[in-house]
Parts: sequence; C-alpha cells; structure tokens
Amino acid sequence: MIRPGQRKLLERARAAVAPDPGKFIDALRRCGGADRVEDLTAAGFARLMDHFTVTGFKCRQRPTLSARTRTMVEEARDRLKLSNHTYAADLRGHAGISDLRDMSGRGLLELLTQWEGRGLDVPAFVAARREITPSQIRLIQVARKKIEMEDPRYHRMVQDYGGVVTASDLDRRGFDLVLAFLEAEGFERQPAPSTQPAFGRRPGFASPEQVELIRALWREWSGHPAEPETAIEAGLNAWLERFHGASSLRFLTVARAGKVITALKSMARRRGSTPSEASHERGGPGGNAVPAPRR
Repeated sequence: MIRPGQRKLLERARAAVAPDPGKFIDALRRCGGADRVEDLTAAGFARLMDHFTVTGFKCRQRPTLSARTRTMVEEARDRLKLSNHTYAADLRGHAGISDLRDMSGRGLLELLTQWEGRGLDVPAFVAARREITPSQIRLIQVARKKIEMEDPRYHRMVQDYGGVVTASDLDRRGFDLVLAFLEAEGFERQPAPSTQPAFGRRPGFASPEQVELIRALWREWSGHPAEPETAIEAGLNAWLERFHGASSLRFLTVARAGKVITALKSMARRRGSTPSEASHERGGPGGNAVPAPRR
C-alpha cells in the first residue's frame, strides 16, 4: 500500500507521460505488478516511477542521481575548495542546472570533466560510486542483446541515466534506471514468484503495512530489488535477531515494529541516503540546492 504523497506523485507522472488509460494500466501491471494503484507495494511503486522517469517524467522527488551521489558531488566541491559562486557557475555552465536534484547523468559527466582539470581524482570518484554486482551487469547485457540495442544508443543510455561511461561503474540508482529504460524499450524481465511470507493481521503484532515498509527499508539499505527475496529476508531476520530480539518479522509486536522502522530510517540517513528515496525524496535541508553565497 502506497502513501497519499506517493499516490499524488504517481498521478502527476500519469498525467505527464501516460494519460492514456490503457497505457497506464499496462505499465501498472508490467512494472508495478498490480492491477490497481491501491495494491502497489513500495517496490512496485519504485519500479513504476522509474519507468515513468525514463519515459519523460522529471521531478525533484525522483531525481536521476541518488542522494549518495549528490552528497559525493558536494564533498568533491569542498575538497576542491570552490566558492559558492564558482560552484553555482559550474552547475549552470556544465550541467545546465541550479539544483543537483535536476542533474542528469550526462550533466554529471560534464561536471566531472571540468573538475578533473581542477584536480579532482575522477577515477576514485567513479570507483567510490560503483555498486553494481556481476549478476546485474549480466542482466543488462542480456537485456541489451534481446532488444538488439545498438552501441551508440546503449552508451547514451548508460551516460544519461547512470552518469558513467560503462555499465560496470553503475551505482544502484543507475542500474534501476538503466534496467527501466531497457524494459521500456521492450525487454521483459520475468518476475520471480514471491517467497516472502504474509502474516496477515494479528492482534498485537506488526501490521501488514508495517511488515511491507520494514522489508522495503531493509532492501533499500542493505540489498537491491534485483537480489533474491530469500537472501534479503534471511539477512533481515538475522539483523532483527541480533539487534531487536526477534528471529523473524512474524514475532514483531506493533510497538517493536515501530522501533525497527525508526532504526532503519536512521541507518539509511547515516549512510547518506533517505529511506524514502526510492519512493519520494523531499527537499529542504539536504536537498542539494545551490547554497547562498558565502559572506
């Protein structure tokens, strides 16, 4: 079940890039894995929004670059000791933006090229961003071959949505968007049958909504939507037993589930990305807007 803010964002995307009811329902089923918006899970919402992103929907709640990458850009600016005026000029001149949430992958590449001339270790920056796994690289190559994507279009895709020149340097966000683009071009990824147990509503125990949110937050923090569900669930259960005294989600009470959700959100913030990034990033502090000039 998605939150009201996510539903409003979905309606904006639908109006912008999928006004035809038939096309929207097709995308909802194919990418979101649901027949109705009300039935979308957090993972289904994220995948559906990625589809709309690569088909033309742009907004600051769903930026191309991850929060982690945007933080790395700001850290690189500090290491280069750029003034706010120079930094803002670089964003406008090389990426055509004033806020990092508007930056495309290609804009990032152009900015890094400029900063390399100022002393930035670009290979180290690229290596620090890299999060893709060998199995994910293979999936991209399989998808590319199945839809017979030509080299120039493939390289543009990787640059536009990943901010890299080779798929082997993609981060998680880049992988998600590249795969969404390949699916929009015709690749059909076979969804694995769900192996996650459903516990239903039990008096005193975590609600289905809490269970779904915990799984989504854990997947975002520790794994990836492309990883097997059994591995994700096993890792989550081990973490719950070690730090929260419950060997499985089924044993979480309502109160303890709330504490687990709070802990996962805090872990994601410390890591440099908000747990809601896969669904609805917010602005405000940490929104990566160009700061006011220093006095």
